[in-house]
Amino acid sequence: MVERVLRREKYHVETARDGFEAIEKLSQNNYSAILLDLMMPRVDGHGVLRYLVEERPAPKPRVIVMTANMAGAAEAVRAPVTARVLPKPFDIHDLVRHVRDCAGSAQPEEMSA
Repeated sequence: MVERVLRREKYHVETARDGFEAIEKLSQNNYSAILLDLMMPRVDGHGVLRYLVEERPAPKPRVIVMTANMAGAAEAVRAPVTARVLPKPFDIHDLVRHVRDCAGSAQPEEMSA
């Protein structure tokens, strides 16, 4: 659903099945913003955030963390690349607004989520 909504808003969207695939894509591409779920197989969202902070060269994307477990999101909130934390379930209009805010000056077709 998120992918469909963002495509309708004219954003270029790439998805990853798990954190390992997300890190692979992040190592090969530049993104303005990333929607990151903390609960993922193989490498969780915390592992992806560690990669972004410790290993990813600039420019670093702005991250919108999505989680159903706000108690477990404390580490994610402190990560310097985290721009927003969006608790699940969320309103899709809030998601679009956060993506727009995090994309900054990037045009929708230039941004990936």
